[in-house]
Amino acid sequence: MKFSSTTPQVVVSNQNEDTHRRQRPFKQQDFNTVYQYSKLNKTGVLQKISNKGSKCCESPCNLLLSIFPIFQWLPKYNWRSDFSKDVVSGLTVGILHIPQGMAYSSLGGVPPITGLYMAFFPVLLYVLMGTSRHISMGTFAVVCMMTSKPVFKYATFPSSDHTTEDTAGLTPVQVASAVCLIVGIWQILFGIFRLGSLSVLMSETLVSGFTTGAAILVLTSQVKHLFGIPLKTRVGSLKVVYTYRDLFNNIHLTNFWTLGMGLIVASLLYFYQQVIKPRVSKRIPVPIPTELIAIISGTLLSKHLNLPSTYGIKIVGDIPLGLPDPSPPPVWLLPNLVIDGLVIAIVAFSVNISMAFIFARKLKYDVDPNQELIASGCSNIFASFFSCIPFAASLSRSVIQQTVGGKTQLASVVSCSFLILILLFIGPFFEDLPYCVLAAIVLVSMTGLLVQFKDLFTIFGQSKSDGLIWFTTFISVVLLDIDYGLVIGVVISLVCVIIKSQKVIVSILGNIPETDMYVELERYEAAVQVPETMILQLTGGLNFANIDSSVQKIIKKINNFKRFNKVQNVVLNMASVSYIDRVSTIGLLNLTKELKGEGIFMYLASVSDAVGSTLDKCGFFKEFSETYVSPSVHDAILFIQLSSQ
Repeated sequence: MKFSSTTPQVVVSNQNEDTHRRQRPFKQQDFNTVYQYSKLNKTGVLQKISNKGSKCCESPCNLLLSIFPIFQWLPKYNWRSDFSKDVVSGLTVGILHIPQGMAYSSLGGVPPITGLYMAFFPVLLYVLMGTSRHISMGTFAVVCMMTSKPVFKYATFPSSDHTTEDTAGLTPVQVASAVCLIVGIWQILFGIFRLGSLSVLMSETLVSGFTTGAAILVLTSQVKHLFGIPLKTRVGSLKVVYTYRDLFNNIHLTNFWTLGMGLIVASLLYFYQQVIKPRVSKRIPVPIPTELIAIISGTLLSKHLNLPSTYGIKIVGDIPLGLPDPSPPPVWLLPNLVIDGLVIAIVAFSVNISMAFIFARKLKYDVDPNQELIASGCSNIFASFFSCIPFAASLSRSVIQQTVGGKTQLASVVSCSFLILILLFIGPFFEDLPYCVLAAIVLVSMTGLLVQFKDLFTIFGQSKSDGLIWFTTFISVVLLDIDYGLVIGVVISLVCVIIKSQKVIVSILGNIPETDMYVELERYEAAVQVPETMILQLTGGLNFANIDSSVQKIIKKINNFKRFNKVQNVVLNMASVSYIDRVSTIGLLNLTKELKGEGIFMYLASVSDAVGSTLDKCGFFKEFSETYVSPSVHDAILFIQLSSQ
């Protein structure tokens, strides 16, 4: 059978175009000619992208502005209307930094004062280099917890309750600052190579399972402070199991004064958070610093009632006055920290960019993921010389910074100015602070992550694969460790994506009478089969891994249909085919030849430009004439009907 290749005449009038289209079909090449199709200038597009993505091609002035975005928005800053709002926001967040910094930094195995250093040194540089205007950088519980692994592994502690490797007597702060340095190096490398899209590896489902598991680890690390029992710090796989086993074996050593004080503080904070705060926040725009009140009250009680010597309650101890002297971290330790630093760098960046995008979308401004990587990396490297551990954005502080009126990162400058006063003059006041108060603050702060556990049942009901990702990530974090859990979660996510991408759905379409609509026959009773023609819709991407199974599905559909109907033509609706590779092209060509040998002609319809380009490059149209390609299913059907006349 031979088909006509005559180009149909086209009526340009809009009024008659629809009627004409129903009577005369378009072939793809005719459609392209009539409507003036032209290929994209790939060279020009790539040149634009290259110029935008490569900083080396920019002028020195533009390069300076791209590295230090503050010089773009600061000259336009409205000092009269915005500065007062940034001051209020900065002071509010600065107050929050004190309890959160002291509580969260202790999760990393370093002195609580380190948390205040983290809210000052890296934030100063981030203000100059960051593109987000509202995220509050500093301590973040999960990142601090991840840092504790290498700290407990390589540092030498004064007490004997920590297992260490041979580290030449490194202090916890020295190991933590080395971790901070390697994290910064990783983030700068990611930024230089434009890997800002790395955050897509951590889906919302994975992050939910990951952070819920991390919350269990965080709480487990605080049980010794809450019960007042000198437990051995466990590291590595099953540390949660071993820690609770040690707790039950030593439960008779519980300091009930410590336990009572911790539970009272936690209960009061939780009651305020769940009952009082929702009501008060409607009337008072600035949040009440309940955590700071708890820290000050606990410190005063400990000092005036002499709790350490009278009741054996463990306190924070020595807090140096002033700022730490700059000191390089132990660079020779970096090779041992490469993997830990990589995982922390990815997690910290994922948290940062997720929060940055939330505020950017809400307030309609742009955030550059690659510049965020460079800003975070430089800030971490700078902070590593001042006794800091890796920093990240905090959701709670960021939300408060924006809701109380913060407009720009000048709020962080105000926060830093407030904190330097604390470091220079007030720091030693907190030396009598009981550890159980910090543990209570951590306990209450983790409740927001623990409630995510209820998401598991919702996720499983919506998607079995997403439920598997959540549960696998969660259980891996809890039983193995936080870095293993992240890697396993990412691998499971990628495997699920790969498995889903291999599935190509083949559906039989029918025509809605007196229309040019084609829908699934099994779903629409009104649809009818086109005589002697089988219309198949392919949904999914065609690749080397699924082409054989896809071809078998097509052949099976055709053979089943041939039992009851005569088949002379097969139309493949390619509208839902997003991708095709070389192997799939060959498989499709072999299918075309096989059907032609049986007297069945195959047509392609609604081929996207990307798929058509691959078919063309792989020689598909050299053996399979473009006569068989139509811009729509309806054009293919009309062409078949006209050709058979």
